[in-house]
Amino acid sequence: MVRAGALLLATNAYHRVVPGAIRPRFATVHYSQFATDPLPPAARARILPGGEGCWDTALVMSSIRTDAAGRLILGGMGDGGGPGRVVHTAWARRKLGRMFPWLGEIGFTHSWAGRIAMTADHVPKVVAFGPRAHAIFGFSGRGISPGTVFGTAAARTLLGGSGAGYPLDPVDAYSEAFVTAKSAFYEGGAIAAHAAGLIPTDKR
Repeated sequence: MVRAGALLLATNAYHRVVPGAIRPRFATVHYSQFATDPLPPAARARILPGGEGCWDTALVMSSIRTDAAGRLILGGMGDGGGPGRVVHTAWARRKLGRMFPWLGEIGFTHSWAGRIAMTADHVPKVVAFGPRAHAIFGFSGRGISPGTVFGTAAARTLLGGSGAGYPLDPVDAYSEAFVTAKSAFYEGGAIAAHAAGLIPTDKR
């Protein structure tokens, strides 16, 4: 048995049920990333030379970035480890070739996928489910900076230190309907969007 003066559930899309705690309700969106070997210095200097990350605004979002070793990392919505993995991987190869044809036959050597907790309004939720017991989830794919802010606020709030509290007011409960269907819809949409490019088009 573990005893604590405060409890924070901050597992987002990787939540496991804890007895006596809430079970967050949200749609799950998968996001996969594909990495090349480190690029040659000349190629590295031409792609995001300032170390920026780049995301598009498409409904089925994608991204590109590089890591400290100079690998090019291409990401996109969809479960690269699930039933649609062949489609998502083929899409990533095509997109890499379209974006950087001058890279030649470079391919991917690593891939992985993660889960995003997507709320209906794309706004994170703070649920106070007991005295000094909070759950934070639902960053909807934008968790790096907001997660840092919410984490700092959670520490100050639950440890009783100074601070203005959370960026938004905690609620006693939060629920969404049809989250399983929404999750399937997002993955199905990503598979359909990525598969569309597999069909040759007549360019005459």
